[in-house]
Amino acid sequence: MRATPSSLAIMLLLPAALMTGCSPDQEAESLPAFDSIEEAFDAVDAVLRCEDNPVGDPIVPMGDGVPLTTEQRLCAEHVQVDLYPDEESLQQGFELWSDSGQGEIQLVRGRNWLVVDVTDVATGEPSTWDIDGLAADLGGEYTVAG
Repeated sequence: MRATPSSLAIMLLLPAALMTGCSPDQEAESLPAFDSIEEAFDAVDAVLRCEDNPVGDPIVPMGDGVPLTTEQRLCAEHVQVDLYPDEESLQQGFELWSDSGQGEIQLVRGRNWLVVDVTDVATGEPSTWDIDGLAADLGGEYTVAG
């Protein structure tokens, strides 16, 4: 079979398209977003079955002396939901959590939210929360930092 100019162009462009894949911006845009901390918390609670009245306060990631999150809510004593105002704040918060170096921190990242499990850091024990399963159920990205 003889290649025509159009079939040749398709054969040359197809491998290039397959090699490029999705850009990080396209990947971030495909992640789910929430309109409010209540909406984010309800989605997390539906999967994890959060504690009724967790003890403590969320850990607030800071960037240049100001909070990066707009709102936060505890799901459990060492598991929190963070809502961010924009991609830049989310990225800074994600990097702060990832670079903490204090122990294992499990993270689920959406387009404008994070779920952070610091059980290992806080207690020295592995977490019993299914954070990886949460990522799968909510369509987020699962990462273990530390």
